[in-house]
Amino acid sequence: MATANTILKINNIEVKYHEVILVIKGVSIEVPEGGIVALLGANGAGKSTTLKAISGLLNHENGRVTDGSIEFMGERIDRQPPEKIAKRGIVQVIEGRRVFEHLTVEQNLKVGAHMRKYGRSIKEGLEMVYHYFPRLLQKRNEIAGFISGGEQQMTVVGRALMTQPKLILLDEPSMGLAPLLIHEIFNIITRLHAEEKISILLVEQNAKLALNVAPHAYVMENGRIVMDDSAAKLRENPDIKDFYLGMTEFGGRKSFREIKHYKRRKRWLT
Repeated sequence: MATANTILKINNIEVKYHEVILVIKGVSIEVPEGGIVALLGANGAGKSTTLKAISGLLNHENGRVTDGSIEFMGERIDRQPPEKIAKRGIVQVIEGRRVFEHLTVEQNLKVGAHMRKYGRSIKEGLEMVYHYFPRLLQKRNEIAGFISGGEQQMTVVGRALMTQPKLILLDEPSMGLAPLLIHEIFNIITRLHAEEKISILLVEQNAKLALNVAPHAYVMENGRIVMDDSAAKLRENPDIKDFYLGMTEFGGRKSFREIKHYKRRKRWLT
């Protein structure tokens, strides 16, 4: 992907857990400044591990980038602790809607504000979050552990916004949500990208949804990038239609149970 300004550059990284378990092999990804890029793949492909390698959270799981490098705004960050990476402007929204369940919605949002050094005040930050997530304004005094899953997802994205990030790492924002809520959240993500000019690396299993949001995407399988291209070209790629959109080459629906894994690998590795 040719870009004038690249905010994030992952250069041929290798990731191991416990020094011996190789989970990512030779992955290279670029995110343009102010752009949005999707990382697609099935469960266990290595998508979340890639995000944790960027944010430094691998350090808390006995994982490490053992080869290659990760650069943010031209500076290498893969050897830095997660708190320093966060202060540079990278925030990860971890999958599973990790709210502080005993705090109110607004208290959860304010947690993100402690990363601020300058810019918007806490009040201005809250006003911005409530502008994009008006439902959170109605729920601001409710305990976060008792609101709906969709509202919890809005809360963790809002908390990330309170840090005034330069790059958001979004991990499976659609997981476990009803279709109407998924589209509501993705519409808000699209607005955030367009209006706030925040760079986004989106990890998502729902390929159709991700390709509608991100103009460029990478496909990961078994710890490797097997394909990357514009969203328009990927939507028309027969492999993507078969394996991620569930479509036959004649436009009909196809069950994933009918697709052989070895066939996919043979086609992608030739």
